[in-house]
Amino acid sequence: SLFFYAWWRPLNVLIIAPSVALNYCIARLMQRFIRESRPRRVRALLIAGIAFNVAFLGYFKYAGFFTGVVDDVFGTHFVLEKIILPLGISFITFQKIAFLVDVAAGRVQRFTLRDYCLFVLFFPQLIAGPIVHYREVMPQFERAPCVYEGTNVALGSTLFFAGLFKKAVLADGIAPMVTALYGHAIAGESISFVYAWCAAIGFTLQIYFDFSGYSDMAIGIARLFGVKLPPNFNSPLRARNIIDFWLRWHLT
Repeated sequence: SLFFYAWWRPLNVLIIAPSVALNYCIARLMQRFIRESRPRRVRALLIAGIAFNVAFLGYFKYAGFFTGVVDDVFGTHFVLEKIILPLGISFITFQKIAFLVDVAAGRVQRFTLRDYCLFVLFFPQLIAGPIVHYREVMPQFERAPCVYEGTNVALGSTLFFAGLFKKAVLADGIAPMVTALYGHAIAGESISFVYAWCAAIGFTLQIYFDFSGYSDMAIGIARLFGVKLPPNFNSPLRARNIIDFWLRWHLT
Protein backbone atom coordinates (compact mmCIF):
# COMPACT_ATOMS: atom_id res chain seq x y z
CA SER A 1 0.00 0.00 0.00
CA LEU A 2 2.84 2.43 0.79
CA PHE A 3 4.48 1.62 -2.55
CA PHE A 4 1.16 2.31 -4.31
CA TYR A 5 0.72 5.57 -2.39
CA ALA A 6 4.29 6.73 -3.11
CA TRP A 7 4.23 5.83 -6.80
CA TRP A 8 3.00 9.24 -8.04
CA ARG A 9 4.93 11.38 -5.54
CA PRO A 10 7.11 9.77 -2.82
CA LEU A 11 6.88 12.97 -0.76
CA ASN A 12 3.25 12.04 -0.06
CA VAL A 13 4.40 9.32 2.33
CA LEU A 14 6.61 11.70 4.32
CA ILE A 15 3.69 14.12 4.73
CA ILE A 16 1.00 11.60 5.67
CA ALA A 17 3.09 9.17 7.76
CA PRO A 18 3.40 11.37 10.91
CA SER A 19 -0.37 11.82 10.95
CA VAL A 20 -0.96 8.07 10.65
CA ALA A 21 1.56 7.41 13.45
CA LEU A 22 0.03 10.03 15.76
CA ASN A 23 -3.47 8.59 15.27
CA TYR A 24 -2.14 5.13 16.12
CA CYS A 25 -0.63 6.45 19.36
CA ILE A 26 -3.88 8.23 20.28
CA ALA A 27 -5.84 5.02 19.68
CA ARG A 28 -3.41 3.06 21.86
CA LEU A 29 -3.72 5.62 24.67
CA MET A 30 -7.52 5.48 24.46
CA GLN A 31 -7.43 1.70 24.80
CA ARG A 32 -5.25 2.04 27.87
CA PHE A 33 -7.64 4.52 29.50
CA ILE A 34 -10.61 2.32 28.62
CA ARG A 35 -8.98 -0.57 30.50
CA GLU A 36 -8.34 1.78 33.43
CA SER A 37 -11.99 2.97 33.36
CA ARG A 38 -11.15 6.61 32.71
CA PRO A 39 -13.91 7.71 30.31
CA ARG A 40 -13.11 11.43 30.60
CA ARG A 41 -9.58 10.90 29.35
CA VAL A 42 -10.88 8.73 26.54
CA ARG A 43 -13.32 11.46 25.52
CA ALA A 44 -10.63 14.16 25.76
CA LEU A 45 -8.29 12.13 23.57
CA LEU A 46 -11.04 11.47 21.06
CA ILE A 47 -11.86 15.18 20.80
CA ALA A 48 -8.17 16.05 20.49
CA GLY A 49 -7.67 13.40 17.81
CA ILE A 50 -10.64 14.57 15.76
CA ALA A 51 -9.54 18.21 16.12
CA PHE A 52 -6.03 17.33 14.95
CA ASN A 53 -7.31 15.43 11.93
CA VAL A 54 -9.72 18.18 10.91
CA ALA A 55 -7.00 20.83 11.34
CA PHE A 56 -4.55 18.68 9.38
CA LEU A 57 -7.04 18.29 6.54
CA GLY A 58 -8.08 21.95 6.69
CA TYR A 59 -4.52 23.22 6.44
CA PHE A 60 -3.64 21.26 3.33
CA LYS A 61 -6.96 21.71 1.55
CA TYR A 62 -8.21 25.15 2.56
CA ALA A 63 -5.33 27.30 3.87
CA GLY A 64 -4.80 28.86 0.44
CA PHE A 65 -8.51 29.46 -0.04
CA PHE A 66 -8.97 31.23 3.31
CA THR A 67 -5.84 33.31 2.79
CA GLY A 68 -7.23 34.46 -0.54
CA VAL A 69 -10.59 35.32 1.03
CA VAL A 70 -8.91 37.38 3.77
CA ASP A 71 -6.83 39.22 1.17
CA ASP A 72 -9.91 39.99 -0.92
CA VAL A 73 -12.06 41.14 2.01
CA PHE A 74 -9.51 43.14 4.00
CA GLY A 75 -7.11 44.17 1.25
CA THR A 76 -4.21 42.37 2.89
CA HIS A 77 -1.36 40.68 1.06
CA PHE A 78 -0.56 37.52 2.96
CA VAL A 79 2.01 35.37 1.22
CA LEU A 80 1.47 31.61 1.50
CA GLU A 81 3.97 29.30 -0.11
CA LYS A 82 2.54 26.62 -2.37
CA ILE A 83 1.23 23.74 -0.25
CA ILE A 84 1.79 20.19 -1.48
CA LEU A 85 -1.56 18.41 -1.20
CA PRO A 86 -1.10 14.75 -0.20
CA LEU A 87 -2.98 12.35 -2.45
CA GLY A 88 -6.30 11.18 -1.01
CA ILE A 89 -5.89 13.19 2.18
CA SER A 90 -9.66 13.62 2.68
CA PHE A 91 -10.43 9.90 2.59
CA ILE A 92 -7.41 8.91 4.69
CA THR A 93 -8.41 11.52 7.29
CA PHE A 94 -12.04 10.37 7.45
CA GLN A 95 -10.86 6.76 7.75
CA LYS A 96 -8.61 7.67 10.71
CA ILE A 97 -11.42 9.58 12.41
CA ALA A 98 -13.78 6.61 11.98
CA PHE A 99 -11.14 4.39 13.58
CA LEU A 100 -10.71 6.69 16.61
CA VAL A 101 -14.48 6.84 17.12
CA ASP A 102 -14.75 3.05 16.99
CA VAL A 103 -11.90 2.63 19.49
CA ALA A 104 -13.45 5.15 21.89
CA ALA A 105 -16.81 3.37 21.64
CA GLY A 106 -15.21 0.01 22.39
CA ARG A 107 -16.03 -1.44 18.98
CA VAL A 108 -12.34 -2.17 18.33
CA GLN A 109 -11.01 -4.43 21.07
CA ARG A 110 -7.52 -5.18 19.81
CA PHE A 111 -5.26 -4.21 16.92
CA THR A 112 -1.61 -4.26 15.97
CA LEU A 113 0.39 -1.63 14.10
CA ARG A 114 0.29 -3.85 11.03
CA ASP A 115 -3.50 -4.22 11.24
CA TYR A 116 -3.94 -0.49 11.72
CA CYS A 117 -1.73 0.41 8.74
CA LEU A 118 -3.49 -2.17 6.57
CA PHE A 119 -6.87 -0.71 7.52
CA VAL A 120 -5.90 2.92 6.91
CA LEU A 121 -3.77 2.35 3.79
CA PHE A 122 -5.61 -0.49 1.99
CA PHE A 123 -4.72 0.60 -1.52
CA PRO A 124 -7.95 0.04 -3.54
CA GLN A 125 -9.93 2.58 -1.49
CA LEU A 126 -7.00 4.66 -0.25
CA ILE A 127 -7.42 7.50 -2.75
CA ALA A 128 -11.17 7.95 -3.16
CA GLY A 129 -13.02 5.70 -0.72
CA PRO A 130 -15.36 4.06 0.09
CA ILE A 131 -14.75 4.93 3.74
CA VAL A 132 -15.15 1.86 5.94
CA HIS A 133 -15.09 0.85 9.60
CA TYR A 134 -12.42 -1.38 11.09
CA ARG A 135 -14.96 -4.03 12.04
CA GLU A 136 -16.21 -4.19 8.42
CA VAL A 137 -12.93 -5.12 6.76
CA MET A 138 -10.45 -6.57 9.27
CA PRO A 139 -12.34 -9.88 9.71
CA GLN A 140 -12.29 -10.17 5.91
CA PHE A 141 -8.52 -9.63 5.80
CA GLU A 142 -8.05 -12.32 8.44
CA ARG A 143 -10.05 -14.95 6.58
CA ALA A 144 -9.01 -13.99 3.03
CA PRO A 145 -8.19 -17.28 1.26
CA CYS A 146 -5.28 -15.84 -0.80
CA VAL A 147 -6.18 -18.24 -3.63
CA TYR A 148 -7.86 -17.79 -6.98
CA GLU A 149 -11.65 -17.66 -6.72
CA GLY A 150 -13.55 -17.38 -9.98
CA THR A 151 -16.55 -15.62 -8.46
CA ASN A 152 -14.46 -12.87 -6.88
CA VAL A 153 -12.45 -12.38 -10.08
CA ALA A 154 -15.59 -12.21 -12.24
CA LEU A 155 -17.45 -9.79 -9.96
CA GLY A 156 -14.35 -7.71 -9.25
CA SER A 157 -13.42 -7.39 -12.91
CA THR A 158 -16.97 -6.46 -13.90
CA LEU A 159 -17.16 -3.73 -11.26
CA PHE A 160 -13.70 -2.44 -12.13
CA PHE A 161 -14.35 -2.15 -15.86
CA ALA A 162 -17.80 -0.64 -15.29
CA GLY A 163 -16.18 2.01 -13.11
CA LEU A 164 -13.39 2.54 -15.63
CA PHE A 165 -16.01 3.10 -18.36
CA LYS A 166 -17.80 5.66 -16.18
CA LYS A 167 -14.56 7.53 -15.51
CA ALA A 168 -12.63 7.28 -18.78
CA VAL A 169 -15.51 7.39 -21.27
CA LEU A 170 -18.46 9.17 -19.65
CA ALA A 171 -16.87 11.60 -17.16
CA ASP A 172 -13.82 12.41 -19.29
CA GLY A 173 -16.01 12.59 -22.40
CA ILE A 174 -18.37 15.15 -20.84
CA ALA A 175 -15.58 17.26 -19.28
CA PRO A 176 -14.36 19.11 -22.42
CA MET A 177 -17.88 20.25 -23.33
CA VAL A 178 -18.64 21.44 -19.81
CA THR A 179 -15.28 23.20 -19.52
CA ALA A 180 -15.87 25.03 -22.80
CA LEU A 181 -19.29 26.29 -21.69
CA TYR A 182 -17.98 27.52 -18.33
CA GLY A 183 -15.02 29.06 -20.13
CA HIS A 184 -17.36 31.16 -22.27
CA ALA A 185 -19.17 32.35 -19.15
CA ILE A 186 -15.91 33.25 -17.40
CA ALA A 187 -14.84 35.23 -20.46
CA GLY A 188 -18.01 37.31 -20.15
CA GLU A 189 -19.72 35.93 -23.22
CA SER A 190 -23.48 35.57 -23.33
CA ILE A 191 -24.74 32.05 -22.57
CA SER A 192 -28.19 31.05 -23.72
CA PHE A 193 -30.76 29.48 -21.41
CA VAL A 194 -30.33 26.06 -23.04
CA TYR A 195 -26.53 26.13 -22.90
CA ALA A 196 -26.61 27.27 -19.26
CA TRP A 197 -28.73 24.26 -18.34
CA CYS A 198 -26.47 21.99 -20.41
CA ALA A 199 -23.47 23.27 -18.44
CA ALA A 200 -25.17 22.73 -15.08
CA ILE A 201 -26.51 19.26 -15.89
CA GLY A 202 -23.31 18.28 -17.68
CA PHE A 203 -21.16 19.20 -14.67
CA THR A 204 -23.47 17.20 -12.39
CA LEU A 205 -23.11 14.14 -14.64
CA GLN A 206 -19.35 14.64 -14.92
CA ILE A 207 -18.90 14.71 -11.14
CA TYR A 208 -21.21 11.73 -10.64
CA PHE A 209 -19.57 9.49 -13.25
CA ASP A 210 -16.11 10.51 -12.04
CA PHE A 211 -16.69 9.84 -8.34
CA SER A 212 -18.97 6.85 -8.83
CA GLY A 213 -16.52 5.39 -11.34
CA TYR A 214 -13.60 5.66 -8.91
CA SER A 215 -15.71 4.02 -6.19
CA ASP A 216 -16.72 1.14 -8.45
CA MET A 217 -13.10 0.57 -9.45
CA ALA A 218 -12.04 0.50 -5.80
CA ILE A 219 -14.81 -1.94 -4.86
CA GLY A 220 -13.91 -4.12 -7.86
CA ILE A 221 -10.18 -4.26 -7.07
CA ALA A 222 -10.88 -5.09 -3.42
CA ARG A 223 -13.21 -7.88 -4.51
CA LEU A 224 -10.35 -9.42 -6.53
CA PHE A 225 -8.66 -9.95 -3.16
CA GLY A 226 -11.82 -11.36 -1.62
CA VAL A 227 -12.67 -8.18 0.31
CA LYS A 228 -16.19 -6.77 0.03
CA LEU A 229 -16.35 -2.99 0.34
CA PRO A 230 -19.76 -1.31 0.80
CA PRO A 231 -21.36 0.51 -2.16
CA ASN A 232 -20.84 4.26 -2.23
CA PHE A 233 -23.71 5.32 -4.52
CA ASN A 234 -27.33 4.25 -4.86
CA SER A 235 -28.55 5.89 -8.07
CA PRO A 236 -28.55 9.43 -6.58
CA LEU A 237 -29.79 11.03 -9.79
CA ARG A 238 -33.05 9.11 -9.41
CA ALA A 239 -33.76 10.86 -6.10
CA ARG A 240 -37.09 12.68 -5.74
CA ASN A 241 -35.81 15.49 -3.51
CA ILE A 242 -32.54 16.91 -2.17
CA ILE A 243 -32.70 14.93 1.09
CA ASP A 244 -33.17 11.68 -0.82
CA PHE A 245 -30.28 12.72 -3.08
CA TRP A 246 -27.82 13.06 -0.19
CA LEU A 247 -29.02 9.76 1.27
CA ARG A 248 -27.96 8.10 -1.99
CA TRP A 249 -24.72 10.05 -2.69
CA HIS A 250 -21.38 9.00 -1.12
CA LEU A 251 -23.09 6.66 1.35
CA THR A 252 -20.00 5.73 3.32
